[in-house]
Amino acid sequence: MMIRALSLILALPPLLCANPAASGIAEGDRIRVAYAVPKSAEARTIFQEMRARRLLEGLRETLSVVRLPRPLTVRLDECGREGNAWYDPATRSVTVCYEFIQDVRSRAPKDSSSAGVTRHQAIMGSIAHVFLHEIGHALFHLLEVPILGREEDAADQFAALLLLNLRPAQARQIINGSAFLLASYAEEEKLEKSDFANDHGLFRQRFYNLLCLAYGSDRRTFGYLADRGDLPKERTETCAAEYDQVVFAMDRLFRRHLRSDRLGREHTRRGFRWAF
Repeated sequence: MMIRALSLILALPPLLCANPAASGIAEGDRIRVAYAVPKSAEARTIFQEMRARRLLEGLRETLSVVRLPRPLTVRLDECGREGNAWYDPATRSVTVCYEFIQDVRSRAPKDSSSAGVTRHQAIMGSIAHVFLHEIGHALFHLLEVPILGREEDAADQFAALLLLNLRPAQARQIINGSAFLLASYAEEEKLEKSDFANDHGLFRQRFYNLLCLAYGSDRRTFGYLADRGDLPKERTETCAAEYDQVVFAMDRLFRRHLRSDRLGREHTRRGFRWAF
């Protein structure tokens, strides 16, 4: 059975809530975390929640299985502009803006009966996905991982594959939450010619790509995506092959950068503490 190397890279259980009693960090590890203190009251509330939950420390724990050649900083910051997230290769830092989390909260449904996803799932899924997407960019750069195709697509695949290594019920909830945000952005996307030249895929394309990988990973868990028409039938026919292709490529590209080959998918299946 193919070693699922990506499940070793980020063992998701501590991702959104670190265990203060379990360091899991060897001396000399190169993951640095930073919570910038925001000025606005709304951002300060998010800052306090994220710091109390040790969000970034949990991320540092999960990244410790990767041999990084240089330090990487993961931070939350007040950006003073539209909510965003990015990886900066010059400073080797991943930044997620408090404004992004504010935007996610504003889009999250108040009533799950009409949206098909709970408010909690929409928020958690979106935060998890954006962090993993940007960490994908960071690892591609720091580990000099070759990419064939658009890097933004590769980062989306990286994030999706890690989320799909959760327990099936948890994966379903968090994928649904992430898909909700992509669909929300897609509804507002007013396309012009220049949009087709963007290095990012269109939000509607990213939405379908995420659902296809989920369906291809486990038809029993994600069969409802086809049953209710979220994923077109003609696309479902290739999803298993698409998923296998991504698993094969990521496994080959990341395996040599891991500290241990003894861990496995069970480490992402121990449980995901949805802490807030």
